[in-house]
Amino acid sequence: MLDALRQGEPRAWQGFCQDHAGLILHVVRQTFGRYGVRGDPHEIEDVGQEVFIRLSKQDFALLKKFDPQRAKLTTFLRVVASSAAIDWLRRRRPQSDDIDDHAEALVDERSMQAFNAVGQPETALQAVEAEIGDAGLSDRQRAILKLMFDEDMDVEDIAATLGIAAQTVRSAKHKALTKLREAFGAKQEAGARL
Repeated sequence: MLDALRQGEPRAWQGFCQDHAGLILHVVRQTFGRYGVRGDPHEIEDVGQEVFIRLSKQDFALLKKFDPQRAKLTTFLRVVASSAAIDWLRRRRPQSDDIDDHAEALVDERSMQAFNAVGQPETALQAVEAEIGDAGLSDRQRAILKLMFDEDMDVEDIAATLGIAAQTVRSAKHKALTKLREAFGAKQEAGARL
């Protein structure tokens, strides 16, 4: 059948399309799902048609590259369908909104405080502690959080900077975030009682 396709026989192409349409549409649907896109049936069919167009373009050039010694035909078709779906999702990427179109959402007091704080010398940890109070962090935990969130360093860089093991950094970070969560929860409970 592939030889007949490669030679451009119309009936072979029609049979090929009918035989493999279900697989291709399934892969397109699956790829959309992997990227969190539901996709309506028309979009899925459009991408499926694009797959068949890719396969038949330039006198079946892509299909002629298929080597049955390297993979099964269904695997080859899955790769082509997934690639077409990803390309379609990239083209479909929504245009970014202008922040001025959403100005009313920024008017509440808390948003304005956050907006006014931009550019202030306050660190992320200082901002959190100003909100929830002292969480009982150790000096090491403070240093790790500051390097991680204010200096944007990863675990390995922090470990090298402080001269400690990477696992120690992970453990200290986990304990520090747990303390901050508990302090935040306690503040919320106290606020609810008032």
